[in-house]
Amino acid sequence: MGRFLMRSMSRRGAFTVVGAGFIATLTACSSQNKDATPSASASAKATSPSHSAASASASATLSGPSFKGELKLENYRSSGEFEPGTQEHPAQHVPVPVEPAKLREDSVEGLHAFVTYWLATLNYMLLTGDGNYFTNIDHTGDYTTIADFMQDMYASETGWVTGVQNPLTMSLDTDHPTKDEKNGFYTWKTTMKVNRESAVYTKTTNRSQPLPEVFKVPSGVVSGQVTAHYLEGTWRMVHRAPAAAGASASAQGSASAGGENK
Repeated sequence: MGRFLMRSMSRRGAFTVVGAGFIATLTACSSQNKDATPSASASAKATSPSHSAASASASATLSGPSFKGELKLENYRSSGEFEPGTQEHPAQHVPVPVEPAKLREDSVEGLHAFVTYWLATLNYMLLTGDGNYFTNIDHTGDYTTIADFMQDMYASETGWVTGVQNPLTMSLDTDHPTKDEKNGFYTWKTTMKVNRESAVYTKTTNRSQPLPEVFKVPSGVVSGQVTAHYLEGTWRMVHRAPAAAGASASAQGSASAGGENK
């Protein structure tokens, strides 16, 4: 969709479409606005592939150290003091995320490290247009649309993201994930926040649009879950889990984040 879309509409409008699509991907499991009616909520959950799969199979809550709370990557590589992006220039000296030691470990700690690093590389891409770190761990390619768009927007110098160092934050809502014993997928409830101080500045129109509006999340808050599968030495992030437990035998290992707007 990318290049045709960018030729046929404004950069800001195109980013709104791509951004909204990206959040829709993150909320694929049961996407809805907090103002939706209870019946609409029930319907969305009933028709969700991941919800159906989860209800059709037994799951176990894992134990161990608590990982509940906001995801924060410990190590970054810095080239100077961070300068937020403004209408005059993109962000400067954005710290580069450094891979956690347990990133590719088949454990709950490994899953926690993976989701933390995934979020950090996503924020780095939003502020710099450099999607290499993000796509290097996007093993399934489900998020390449937003990566391609961001790289193209920054390369053409037609727009950029302004504001804070972390436009997106995510918290784990429970101490541990649950594991589907039939297909091996892990599920972890999450809350993602889109910072209201962040915006997309479009140089051609000299206008800024708050990031929550761009991503079609008026409240700035998305509740959902991360669903993950470890395969061939790494974790995977995609936008939907297997439709049924029986499909896991032929499905590729994957992870998904899904939820609802608050």
